[in-house]
This record gives sequence, structure tokens and C-alpha cells, in this order.
Amino acid sequence: MPKKDKPLTAKQEAFAREMAKPRAKQQDAYRAAYDCKRMNYNSISCAASKLMRDPRIAHRIQEIRDAAAKDCRWELQDAAAPLFEVLDGALPIFRRQAAEGSINGDARLAITESVKLLNDMFGVDGAKAAMAEAGVTIVDDLG
Repeated sequence: MPKKDKPLTAKQEAFAREMAKPRAKQQDAYRAAYDCKRMNYNSISCAASKLMRDPRIAHRIQEIRDAAAKDCRWELQDAAAPLFEVLDGALPIFRRQAAEGSINGDARLAITESVKLLNDMFGVDGAKAAMAEAGVTIVDDLG
């Protein structure tokens, strides 16, 4: 079986999982996955470096990191949900007050602060996309 088609061993998988963690060091990941009692620092460094050059392991590390990033994005959407609820509640009040000609600051403040927080969380373009996904349009409402 060609090497590129071989599945990772349990130890290689453990090494990849350790390396996918934030601020991971190759030597620490190697120690976590392999028995290193009789190895010195240089031997561990060389062995860890060799594993990192294996394209299957590098690919697996990237897969794990991508999955973690996707999970973080989902959590970010959950964190933004209350802001969308504020917008959903404040926009009709703001529109009604604008039609009556008597806008107080509460609705406007709720809207602008929610949008500011969404911009901080997603970046400006990301906030626009997230608001569009949630069905919130406010560009023309605030004047």
C-alpha cells in the first residue's frame, strides 16, 4: 500500500491532535503521543520534525484545526443571537417613532450599540453578512 494511502497510526493521530492545539510545540506533542523515556531532546526534536514533514499528518492537523474553527464560528453565531433579538425589537420602535416625528434615544442607542458589537465580532463585512442571514436590514432606517 503506498504511503499516501496508509491511514495514520494511533500514535500519529495522537500527535496530530496534540499539534492541532493552540500554541502546540512539536516536542511536547511527540512526548504526549510516543514513549520517550530513552530519548534525548535532540532525538525527540528530529522525530517530531520528521512527523511534521509527513503530508498525511500535516493534512490531518489542518483537518482538526478547520473543524475547530467551524465550531468557533457556530459559537460566534450563538453569541450574536441576542444582538439580533435587540435589533428585531428596536427597529419597529424606531420606525414607529420616526413616522411620528418623536424619536427618543433608547431605540437608536440599542440599534447602534448592537451593530457596533456585531461589527466588533464579525468585522464590518461579516456583520453585514450575518445581519442579512438573520433577515435584518437597517441601513436606510437610521438615516
